[in-house]
Amino acid sequence: MEIEEKMAEKPEDWPANARESVLEAICEKVEEFRENPSYKTREVLLSLVCNHDLNQSTGIGLMRVTEYEVATINYLYMIGAAHQINSLKIYLYDLITETTRLQKIMSWCNPVLGANDEDAARIITYEEGLMLPLKLYHFAYQKYTIEKELPFAEQLFSVVNGVMQVSKTEDEINSIAYAYSALLHDISNMHGSKKERIWEFTREELLKLFKLEAKILKMNNQSPITRPTKGILIMQISNFILKSRHNYNEDYICKYLPKNVARESVSNHQIWMKKTELLNDKREQKVIPEFFQDTSWIKYDWIKDIDFTATRTYYVSCFSKAINSDEMQNDYGQCIYGYKNDRIVDLVAPIGIMKLKKKDDTDDDLPDTIERPYISQVIAFDVLYDEIEAKKELEYLFDVIDMFDMSGAEKKQFLQEILQYWILSVKDYEWHEEKERRYVIFLYDDYNYKEVEFDDTFLKVKTSLFLTPDFIIGDNPGRWEIMRQLYAKRKALFSREYLFCEECLMQDHDAAVMQMPKVCPVCGSNKIKMVYHEE
Repeated sequence: MEIEEKMAEKPEDWPANARESVLEAICEKVEEFRENPSYKTREVLLSLVCNHDLNQSTGIGLMRVTEYEVATINYLYMIGAAHQINSLKIYLYDLITETTRLQKIMSWCNPVLGANDEDAARIITYEEGLMLPLKLYHFAYQKYTIEKELPFAEQLFSVVNGVMQVSKTEDEINSIAYAYSALLHDISNMHGSKKERIWEFTREELLKLFKLEAKILKMNNQSPITRPTKGILIMQISNFILKSRHNYNEDYICKYLPKNVARESVSNHQIWMKKTELLNDKREQKVIPEFFQDTSWIKYDWIKDIDFTATRTYYVSCFSKAINSDEMQNDYGQCIYGYKNDRIVDLVAPIGIMKLKKKDDTDDDLPDTIERPYISQVIAFDVLYDEIEAKKELEYLFDVIDMFDMSGAEKKQFLQEILQYWILSVKDYEWHEEKERRYVIFLYDDYNYKEVEFDDTFLKVKTSLFLTPDFIIGDNPGRWEIMRQLYAKRKALFSREYLFCEECLMQDHDAAVMQMPKVCPVCGSNKIKMVYHEE
């Protein structure tokens, strides 16, 4: 990676702090994934960028934010966008959060150091160098953490609205429209870690943020129904509404597997996902279409004769929020794989290979085609089992779509594309004890995929999901291999103390800085200990 050629010169003492060291490692692993895209190189990269606990990383080292660091952040953001590595982009927003907050804390030293109070909390390199979505986020978070008067959503709205009021030219309006839509789309891909709580907007806050987005797009003469705007809107709206079910449920997520499948996963490293039409519930995908047979509850005239015909192939992987359930173990398997957050999204996604053709006006030395790996699109949600709640949520979705400047026919088409996978998110009440969480995989016929197998029933994807879970429960035949993989991961990544359970293999950095629990918070075992370093 030649950042020097783009924006900045690498400092001679780089890396001089923990943040710079991690950025350097991420750049290295990004290049490895681009050159050799596989479930192994993806796992290493995601392990670096997917932190859950608040106290997992350290801020040790020199306090500075160099132009080279900003150039690195921008480079990684572009890589994340080009290769659809959403976890990487989420990490960068979190990094900006932490650095902005740390700068505020450092500003408290000004009376001692004699610095200018007005500039003390500013990060000039961020203000001058960050890409627009990241810069917009920095200003909003800075306002939020310094003033501490309003929720983050209100401060984000205030900053964006303020910028729009002083934006006069077409270029200025176009820039803010791009930055705001990209920002919302990026953070809508949050995984549910403790670090992301400020992004868990209420539905009232979301309405306000979406309304502002609709206003800006209209000012920019930007049609919500044309690509790429349509795709960005559909995903951010779906992500936020589906994630906000149950006020952003913070439960652990788990997968139940029979022993024979758990044993095979150690060697084949696969997850098997069924086609949507082959799921075990005979009423699958029928509940929501039945809602539309009687439209008396719908207030919009443009919602009629909805076509639920599938336009592409979808596969589904089913997990659960019911941890250590005897009934689930009896029905689906004794081996439980547990996860603290939705890092699962990127681990179940097939790795696709996109072929890009050279444009006529580009350099003759460039190859005619370039292959670019990417992580396939996955949408995740908790299943709803209540008809009244499901209809209320759909009415909310209708209200959001109706805000945007589209004709009635365009709004209907927009809704139909969302309902393609939304119909998988509501089931009959009889299934409610499963507390199911689903992952819907989007596949396209004209793309190639790596490390996947297809048959008449299953999509089989190579993954590290069952090698590096956050914890396991039950008599698992793959326990020793999982222990080995998790030990190697901890030794490579962890630099701070953590609580460790010898029974379920759970590790918790936050518990290490609070009162020591008497038993494991996951499995209830008393075989817990503090680990201060790996020997």
